[in-house]
Amino acid sequence: MKTKKMMMKTMKTMMISLFALLLLAVQAQAQKQPLAVLVVGVDNWMFGDVIAHIVGEELKRSNPNLVPVTREKFVQNKLKALRRATDDVKSCKLSEWANAQGLSQICFVEAKKNGTTAFSFNSAQQSYSAQLIDATSNTMSCAADFTFNRGGGGEMAAAELTKVAWEVVGRLQSNSCKTSTYIKCYPFEPEMVFVKGGVFEMGCKSPRDTQTGMKCSADNSPPIYAKVSDFWIGKYEVTQAEWREVMKNAWDKDHFGRDYSLANPSNHEDCDLCPVNSVRWTHIQRFLDTLNKHTGKKYQLPTEAQWEYAARGGAKMYDAGFCGGNGCVFSGSNISWHVAWYDLNLSGLPYDSRTQEVGTRKTNLSPGTLLSPVVNGNQLGIHDMSGNIAEFCADAWWSWSTLETSFANPYNGDEVYSSPSVADRIIRGGSVFPTDADSSYITNAYRSSYPQGGSDFGLPHGFRVVLPVALP
Repeated sequence: MKTKKMMMKTMKTMMISLFALLLLAVQAQAQKQPLAVLVVGVDNWMFGDVIAHIVGEELKRSNPNLVPVTREKFVQNKLKALRRATDDVKSCKLSEWANAQGLSQICFVEAKKNGTTAFSFNSAQQSYSAQLIDATSNTMSCAADFTFNRGGGGEMAAAELTKVAWEVVGRLQSNSCKTSTYIKCYPFEPEMVFVKGGVFEMGCKSPRDTQTGMKCSADNSPPIYAKVSDFWIGKYEVTQAEWREVMKNAWDKDHFGRDYSLANPSNHEDCDLCPVNSVRWTHIQRFLDTLNKHTGKKYQLPTEAQWEYAARGGAKMYDAGFCGGNGCVFSGSNISWHVAWYDLNLSGLPYDSRTQEVGTRKTNLSPGTLLSPVVNGNQLGIHDMSGNIAEFCADAWWSWSTLETSFANPYNGDEVYSSPSVADRIIRGGSVFPTDADSSYITNAYRSSYPQGGSDFGLPHGFRVVLPVALP
C-alpha cells in the first residue's frame, strides 16, 4: 500500500512537472517573433527562396526567438505585383502587408543593378540592399548596401548562394548596422528619434541644474532615480501643418454651446512649421486617437520622465562635447540662447511672442538675433525641448515631496484623481511667451502644470509625441 501511494505521489509530481514544462513552452512560444525573409529583384524565384531560407536560419541562430516564415510563392507573387522597391518600403506598404500576415519582423533583401530591382543571377557583379524592419513599430533597425563579386558568369552555384546569404546576415549584424531609423508612413506623421533607455537622476540637482545661479525648488528636488525603457520621441514639436492635417474635420463646443473648429487653435496661424499652440490637453488626446487610427500605431504624450530623460540627452547626457561631466542645464547647452527660442534672442524680431519654426534655433533669422553654435539640437538630435513652446506631458501633477527615491518608468495616471477631468497636467520646457521670459523656466528640470481641460487663445502650450518600443 505504501509503495502504491509513493508511486501515485511520484506520478502526480511528474504530471505537475510536465504541466509546468508545457506552460513554459507555451510562454516561450508566445514570445517568439515571426520573421519573414523576402528576396526580390531576381529572375529566378528558386534562387531567391534558397537565399531567404539560409538568411532566416542564420538570423535564427543568433536570435532563438525568431521564427522564419516561408511562404515564398505567395510572398513573391505579392511582392512582384506591388514592385517592392525601396520607395515601397519607405511608404510602409511592406509593413502593412507584414502586419496583415501577423509578422513581427521582416528581413528585406533587394537585388539591384543600375538602380533597378530586376536582373539576372548570371551577372558577374551583383548589388544588394538588406534591411531589417520591425513591422509592429515600423522602424528599421538596420539598412546595408553591398556588392557581391562573383568573378565569373553562368548561373550561381549553391555555394555562391550561401555566400550571399551569409554576407546579408553579416551586414545586418555588423557594428555599422545598429542605428535605428523610423519610417514615416504618412506625411503628417512627426519625425521621430530613437532614445535608448537607462537610469538617470530626474529632477533638479546642484551644480548640474544651477550653473547659471538658479536654485532648485521643492517642486523638482531632490532628484529621484528613474529607470526609463527604450522609446521613440518626436524630433520636433508637433507643427501646425501636422495638427491641421489630422484635425481638419474635428469640432468642439465653446462655453456658450457654439461649435468651433479644432483645425488649428494656434495664434498666428500663418506658420505651418511653427509648433501648434493654445491646445488643450484633452484635444491632444483627440489628435492622438485620430493619428493612431490613420497610422495603426500607438502615438502617445511623453511621460514626465521620458520627456526629461530625452531633454537631458538620454544615455548621452554627460557627453563632454556638449556640457561636460555635470550635464546640461538646458537641452543641449549650458547657455540658454544656444538652443532655445525665448525672449533673449527674439530682440531682432517683431516682439509679439511668436513661436518660431521648429528646428531653426541654429539659424539667425534677422539682424539682431543671436546665431547659435549648436546646429543639431541636443545630444540625441532633438530640437526645441528648451523654449519655443511649452510641452504637455501625459502625467497628472504630482507633488515632488510625495515621491519615492526610485522608480521604473514613473507615470502619474488618472487613477490617482477622483475627478480626472479637472486634473492639472505636467508642462515642461518653457516657451517664447512673456510668462516664460525668465530662462529659469526653460531648463531641463523646471516643471509646471495647467488644467487638462483649460486653454485660451495665445497660451504657450503645445506638445511632442512618443512611441513605445515593444519589449521582446
